[in-house]
Amino acid sequence: NPLEVTKIKLQLQVVGHPVYQTGMFSCMRQCAVEDGVLRGLYMPGLTATLIRAMTYTAFRVGAYPTVRDRVAPGDPDSLPTKLLSGAATGGMASAVFCPVDMVRIRLQADSGTAGCDGVLRTGLRRGRRPRYSGAWDALRKIGVGGAPDLYRGATVTIIRAAMLSSSQLGSYDATKSGLRGMGWEEGPQQHFMASLISGMIAQTVVQPADTIRSFLMNGRHTLWGVGENVRAEGLLWLYRGYWAGISRQGPIMVLQMPLVEQIRQLLGVKPI
Repeated sequence: NPLEVTKIKLQLQVVGHPVYQTGMFSCMRQCAVEDGVLRGLYMPGLTATLIRAMTYTAFRVGAYPTVRDRVAPGDPDSLPTKLLSGAATGGMASAVFCPVDMVRIRLQADSGTAGCDGVLRTGLRRGRRPRYSGAWDALRKIGVGGAPDLYRGATVTIIRAAMLSSSQLGSYDATKSGLRGMGWEEGPQQHFMASLISGMIAQTVVQPADTIRSFLMNGRHTLWGVGENVRAEGLLWLYRGYWAGISRQGPIMVLQMPLVEQIRQLLGVKPI
């Protein structure tokens, strides 16, 4: 969660008026100094992050082998089938659980330390009051506007999820096949290496869509605003927070996929 918070803060800084220093470690240090390690880095949006992991992530990873083997057309061992299956499960999961993403991003964007008057002294929204008191309050308030508000930026979010799942799960599966061809046996070492490679590939592929999603979900921004930011800062604007993202994605995959493989083994289900 600290790396996700750092990435969101770097992505959502106003062009030309940065609140945080631009480097990943500089931003993390500033958050820790201004708000404390727990309040500034660990706690913002943590409840929504956990809910997202137990819903969106569980669905897209859990459904992938079934879609690849039984639903997707073509040879299950072919790279196009793997990429298509990953895109399908990621897109479906995001379409269902998009509001959870909305809540998480809004809470992380709102994080900071408020003074006695309730006005934020630190954070992206310093000088203003926090919009929400917690995850459920955020969901309730955003939901007042109905589905259009809960699904703001949903198109980009679904595209991002399809790109992430396709590149992440597809490359993980393909890397495992390649390692088997090199003589690597099914096991933790193979899972670790495939996870590390796929995590780096996935974050590099998905970063532009990830930045656009954060921008659209944080408030009433539009794709026109995205264009203005790109014109002002160039294409590098789309890769804001990249190092925080890849530093998060690599360890997640290295822990997530080997754990998934071990659970599948314990349940008597074949490896991914």
